[in-house]
Amino acid sequence: MKYQQKIILLVWLVMGNLQAQAESYTSKLDFVPEFNFFMQVGAQTGGDGTEPLPLYYRGDGAYYTGIPYRLVGNWRGVNESLPQTWEDEVEAGGLYKFAIGVEIPILDNVSILTSFGYQFDEVFGDLTDGSGGKGSIVYTRRTLEFIPAYSIGRHRIGLGGVFHYQPKAFHREYSSNFNLKTTYRFNDAFGAALQYDYKVTENASLGVKLTKIAYDFDNLSTRYVTASSEDIVEASCTQSCEDIVNADSIGVHLTYQF
Repeated sequence: MKYQQKIILLVWLVMGNLQAQAESYTSKLDFVPEFNFFMQVGAQTGGDGTEPLPLYYRGDGAYYTGIPYRLVGNWRGVNESLPQTWEDEVEAGGLYKFAIGVEIPILDNVSILTSFGYQFDEVFGDLTDGSGGKGSIVYTRRTLEFIPAYSIGRHRIGLGGVFHYQPKAFHREYSSNFNLKTTYRFNDAFGAALQYDYKVTENASLGVKLTKIAYDFDNLSTRYVTASSEDIVEASCTQSCEDIVNADSIGVHLTYQF
């Protein structure tokens, strides 16, 4: 065989091997519907703050709505004597979410993503009313998702239902002179979710999720204690209780399957 022919044959073999490796690598990054367990962590934003909630006012023992409950504090790592501060408020659709789930294959390119998770947002800091006290407010819920998804290559898109179990909010204010705790309970809620994922490694994907959901108000309980008095309130919603709190959200998530 002539020298030139050997070179051509060698180049052809090398190119063929590289192409085969590239196709094999690409196939590993494709979404292939199959039975898998997965873990998911995410961060999201959206929904109402505290404005829809009847907040207990320590000054007169009454409840007021429409109040954006904000807290302030020093930036982490900054000397407390310096004036730099942060100001923050809670979101019903935020902020952190952790879930575990199962992917169930249905067709060649279709699977169902089911997951159970926990979602919460919390702010904590100094009260802005001059009392010298601390405060916090938290939204929490457990989540159940059922999302049929279609995959093509490294892309996957799904549209399905979500169920939020026992959504609640907790409001607390305290100092050496007083202690206020209020728990808000909402009815379990159904909603919808649109999800997109992009495969980045053989076992991991990055995604975006848009959730549409709202909470009906059920009841609240308040306990306010000072050095000289104690006030306990139990109250249920009696009118205009539906969709009190908007918990819509948009967020990003990382999914790892195993």
